[in-house]
Amino acid sequence: MKKSLLLTNDDGYQSIGFYPLLRELSIDYNVIAVVPDGQRSWMGKSISKDKKLTIKEVVLGEFKVLACSGTPADCTQIGLYDFFETKPDLVLSGINIGTNVGHGYILSSGTVGAAIEAAIDGVKAVSVSFYIPPSIRPGINFFDPNNYHVYENAAKITRKVSKIMLENEFDKEVDLISVNIPYEGTENSQFEVTKPFREGYGKLFVKKDEVYIHQHLNQEMHNRFDGTDMKAVSEGKVSITPINLDLVSKNSMESVKEIFNKNWH
Repeated sequence: MKKSLLLTNDDGYQSIGFYPLLRELSIDYNVIAVVPDGQRSWMGKSISKDKKLTIKEVVLGEFKVLACSGTPADCTQIGLYDFFETKPDLVLSGINIGTNVGHGYILSSGTVGAAIEAAIDGVKAVSVSFYIPPSIRPGINFFDPNNYHVYENAAKITRKVSKIMLENEFDKEVDLISVNIPYEGTENSQFEVTKPFREGYGKLFVKKDEVYIHQHLNQEMHNRFDGTDMKAVSEGKVSITPINLDLVSKNSMESVKEIFNKNWH
């Protein structure tokens, strides 16, 4: 019996990273796609509280896709509870336009946010992002089906990752996996298990007249910080980052406890 997958992303079903992945995953798995009906980048794990959401069925090549008016995390929620009799074996979010390396991007990413939503509900989850060099990015229309080929290798790598995720049990501290694929990556590329690099992304908003506008940041893949997602991708490796949602470490608890014990008068 084929295993079941919920597929989503944050760039919408018309993104050129979506169809190649849907096609690859459907070879081995029963895939239900619940995906935003348009671009929903930088939304993190936000949930629509006061907005009435709609789902419409659209045709994408040989597939039927459920297009949702909500956020990526909304898509995960609705997918998990409304379109599966039992929870799927894996939730896969991607393939994102651009990387999600480093704390800032990981915590802001709708791609990662959709996977986090699945992990909170106890479902294995993977987010996948794809590095596009700044020198190439302006020449690619990321919503033109003629450019599906740009993501073909990334989709094959993601299928490989999915197989590993589904056929193995991971430590309980691994809540989800964030994968970043280099532009020239193939199924035979090296991989590295990494941690997020920790560096701010700087100024995000530019003031124009009386309003502030979010600016697109071209993240340079600097070859530094051993063991990080950024360095792995800069070296042409597939970065695999295990993420834990405990949000607290034993050392931080002990150090804060010590300070408060001394000062709580």
